[in-house]
Amino acid sequence: MNAEKPVILLINGPNLNMLGKRSRAHYGSFTLEQVQSAFKTKADALGVEARFFQSNDEGRIVTAIQDAMGYAQGIVINAGAHTHYSYAILDAIELCGLPVMEVHISNIHRREAFRNISVIQPACVGQIYGLGLDSYLVGLEKLCREHVLTKNDASSDKDMTETLRTSGLGELRDQITSVDAELMQIFNRRMDLAEQIAHLKIASRSAVYDAGREAEVSELAMQRAGKEMATRVDSMMKTMMRISRERQYDILMNSDTQWALGRALAKAERNLDFVEKVAYAGTVGSYSEQAASKLFPDKTLMPALSFSAACDMLVRKEAHVAVLPVENTIAGTVDNVYELLQKHHLYIVSATSIAVDHKLAVVPGTQLSDIKKVTSHPQGLSQCSELIIEKGWQALVSENTAFSAREVAESNDRAMAAISSEEAANDNGLEVLPIQICNAAGNRTRFIVVCTDLVITPDADRISTLMHLPHRSGALVSALQVFADRGLNLSAISSRPIPHTPGEYAFFLDFMCPSMGTEALLALYQLSSEMPLVKVLGWYVDKP
Repeated sequence: MNAEKPVILLINGPNLNMLGKRSRAHYGSFTLEQVQSAFKTKADALGVEARFFQSNDEGRIVTAIQDAMGYAQGIVINAGAHTHYSYAILDAIELCGLPVMEVHISNIHRREAFRNISVIQPACVGQIYGLGLDSYLVGLEKLCREHVLTKNDASSDKDMTETLRTSGLGELRDQITSVDAELMQIFNRRMDLAEQIAHLKIASRSAVYDAGREAEVSELAMQRAGKEMATRVDSMMKTMMRISRERQYDILMNSDTQWALGRALAKAERNLDFVEKVAYAGTVGSYSEQAASKLFPDKTLMPALSFSAACDMLVRKEAHVAVLPVENTIAGTVDNVYELLQKHHLYIVSATSIAVDHKLAVVPGTQLSDIKKVTSHPQGLSQCSELIIEKGWQALVSENTAFSAREVAESNDRAMAAISSEEAANDNGLEVLPIQICNAAGNRTRFIVVCTDLVITPDADRISTLMHLPHRSGALVSALQVFADRGLNLSAISSRPIPHTPGEYAFFLDFMCPSMGTEALLALYQLSSEMPLVKVLGWYVDKP
C-alpha cells in the first residue's frame, strides 16, 4: 500500500449491502462488491487509494466519518435512506472538514417525494445521482480532480496554478465549478419535468413546440434578469427550451405511429440488386458515362440526350436508375438536377465523384489560333471560363460535353473546338490540343444515382434533405442547431427559390450519419414536426 497516495473513503449506508437483490429498476443488477471493485479501479487510475465502509447503523456511519479525519483526504458517500433525515450524519460531515461527495444510484428526483430531499447535501461539495454504478465513479473523479488532487503537488503546472490561485482566479474558478454543479442539478430536474410533459403530450396528442408558451417563459426570465442581462438570459432560455424540446422528441418519436416520414424510411429497400439498366446523359466518352461505368461496371448503360431525358427513362420504367452530375468543385451545383429530383419525385440511392480533366478537342490539323468559338455543356464552359475569356472565344451551349465533341466532328469546322473528355475526343476522331484549359487543378464532379424508389443500403452514410422554413426570426439557425445538438456533421447546404412563391426559398442540406442511425432519425423527427416541409431526398453511401 502506498502511504503517499491520498485516501478516499467510500461509505455505503443501509441496505446497500443488498445491491443485486433490491429493485433492479432503481438499483440495477450489480452488487456492492462490484461497486467497490470498479471504484478501486477508478481510484488507481486517478492515483488515489480507495477504502470502503458499509453499515446499516446510523451511529457507525457517523463514527466512520469522524475516524476518516485521521487518515482520509476525501469521502464519497451514499447514505441510503439516511440521506433524507439523518441530521447526525449531516453534523458529522460538517465537523470532519473533509470534502464529501454525495452519490445515489437512482434519480432521487424522479422517485417518491421524500427521496427528493437530501438533508446532507448542504454539507457536501456536490451531488451525483441517476447514473447507476457510474454515479460512484463520476463522484470519485469529480471529488479528486476538484477537491483532492488540486491540493497536491502532482500537477506539472503547479507553479502556474499557484500563481492563479494567489491572484484569486483559482478561487473564482472553484466557485464557478460549484455553481456549475448546482446548475447541473437544476438542469436534470428541468429535463425530468420535460420528460413528464412529453408523456402528457403523448396522451393528449399535443404538439411539442408551443411558440406562445416559449415566448412567455423567455419574457418572464428577461424581466427577472433586468435590462443589463436580458439579452443573454433570453439566449440562455431559448437554448434551454430547445434542449427540452429535443428531450421530448426523443420520447415521442418511439410512440408516434403516425410519423409518415419514419414509416417511409422503415419501408425503404435495403439493396440495389434490382438494378440492371442504368441511364445517363450523354454518349460514350462523357463524364456521366464514366461515372456510370464506375458505379455499375457490369450493368447495361443507356445513353440519353439530356438530364431530363434520363429521368424520363426512369419514369417510363425503361431504366432502373439514372446517373446525373450534381456538383463540381469549380462551377458549383448543377441546379436543374435538383429541380428534376423534385419534379419526378426521385430519390438519391448512391453517389461518387470522378476527376474531370477537360480537353480542348478540335478537327485534326487545327491550330490554337484558328479557334473562334468553343462548345460544351454550361458546366464545362463555366469550369474553363478563364481561358474562354482570355482568348475571346464565343461560347456555344451543348447538351453534353460528349455531344459537343460530336458536333465539332460533324461540322468539320476548324474555327470551333469542343470542351470534352479525351475519350469523347478520341471516339469522334478529334485531336486534343496540348493546353491546360480548366480554371483550377483538381477539378472533380460529384455524380448521384437516382431512382423512383427510396433505397437505404446498410452502408449508407450520407443523407440529402429538402427543407422549407417557417416565417420566423432565427428559423434557419434553429434548424441547423438541431444537427449540432445531435452530433451530426452538416456537409453541405444550399438554397434555391421556391417556384411560383416569390421571396421564399428551399434549403438543401446534406449531413453524415450511419444507415438508419438513431440521432439522424431523431433530428428528422424534430424538424418534420417544426418545419413546413422536410423531405429525405436520399440516405446513401458516397463512394470514393
